[in-house]
Amino acid sequence: MEFKLLKIKICGVKLNIEKISNLFPDFIGFIFYPYSPRFVGKNFFPPKLKKGILKTGVFVNESKENILKIGKKLDFVQLHGTESPSYCEDLTQKNGLKLIKSFRIDDSFSFKKIKNYIYSCSYFLFDSQTPFYGGSGKKFTWNKLYEYHFDTPFFLSGGIGIEDIENIKNFSHPKMFGIDINSRFEISPGNKDKTSINNFIKEIRKR
Repeated sequence: MEFKLLKIKICGVKLNIEKISNLFPDFIGFIFYPYSPRFVGKNFFPPKLKKGILKTGVFVNESKENILKIGKKLDFVQLHGTESPSYCEDLTQKNGLKLIKSFRIDDSFSFKKIKNYIYSCSYFLFDSQTPFYGGSGKKFTWNKLYEYHFDTPFFLSGGIGIEDIENIKNFSHPKMFGIDINSRFEISPGNKDKTSINNFIKEIRKR
């Protein structure tokens, strides 16, 4: 199997940002959804990270006004709710933001639903279908992604843990761009386990 270097996105970082930055992931995600236990707070200012790490803000059905206010301080905006294609287009085409759009996947999901998002999103993120907006610790059936045939690259998300390393290495999709990890690498919500994340990154990046 051809080796493909996957990007690593660590989402839901709140308490030990500098330590996680020192692990040099490709993306670090900060959650701006008030109902999440990983909510960074109303007055959070995205900190300076190690060179090359992209700051990502995660929002759920947030007003455009608030996203534009915060988004200028970020490299990417991740939309994790039921935001419409026109909502996404307004943020990208009129306001110049770079978007990651999340979709919750189950066995009945139709990828036709996301066709109208492909022109406004840099990446998609495929998460598990749960009553919550992320951080559930639950997986979906990855083979479902073989039904995805659009050109927009995607992050694989949803309950990924240290035990999934070999499965990730053995799962191949031409548009899989990166891995998004969150709740399975925590001591408590927002407090990431530096040791397990470090081990995960080293193994994923190992040839």
